[in-house]
This record gives sequence, structure tokens and C-alpha cells, in this order.
Amino acid sequence: MINMITEVAIVGVIGAVLQMLMKARSIQTKARLSNVQFKFWSYFVDDWLSHLISLFALALVIFMTRHRLVGIKPDMHEIILGLSATVGYSGADIVSRFFSYTNKRINSAIDFKTTKADEAAGIDPNTPTPATKPVN
Repeated sequence: MINMITEVAIVGVIGAVLQMLMKARSIQTKARLSNVQFKFWSYFVDDWLSHLISLFALALVIFMTRHRLVGIKPDMHEIILGLSATVGYSGADIVSRFFSYTNKRINSAIDFKTTKADEAAGIDPNTPTPATKPVN
């Protein structure tokens, strides 16, 4: 049988990978809506640093809590695994917000396009666009 520390590590990594996949999908959707080129696999290659930091942060949490995990009561097993998935997911999310190269690149491309569109329409690009309710 797999020991508790191994299970925590596996579930934490699954949580981190789930966040990475959801983030890549979110960036892909944003890029598609803005007609900006995006390659799904490039997110994983270009943002390698944020993914590596996420995995090391998860390893650090496991290393710091490993002694407490050894004597855990069986009725706490699912709670610990749920917390591990949460730590993996939220840790990867926080890191990607600070270190995501791909998201910053897509946002820059969108900003460039909207600035050019505003200038072509004779709108001051420094004036905020009103968020009005769409007319049906």
C-alpha cells in the first residue's frame, strides 16, 4: 500500500497540473476571442519556470509536514488529501499570476491591438472604454 506522504504528493501534483491545464485553456480562450495567436503546448514550454516553482513549493510543503503525516488518523485521510489538492492547485495559481510569461504576452498583444483599433477609430487610447450592457 502507498504511504500517506506519497499519496499527498501525488494528489498535490494532480492539483497543480489541473490548475496548469485550466490556466492554459483560459489563456487559449482569451487569445481566440481577441484573435491573437496562441499555441497550447507553448504555454507549458514558455512558462516552465512558474511550473517548476509550483512543484518545488509543493515539495516544500510536503517536506515541512511529513512528520505530521506519519501518525495521521485514518478518519483524517480524505481531508488531508483534499487539502493537498487545494495546496497544489492554489499554489500553482498564485505562482502563475506572478510568473506567467504567456499570459503577459497575450495581454500585451491584446493591449496593442485595442490601442491600434482605438487610434484608427479616432478614440483617445488613454480613455477607458465604458462597460455598457450590450444591445440585443
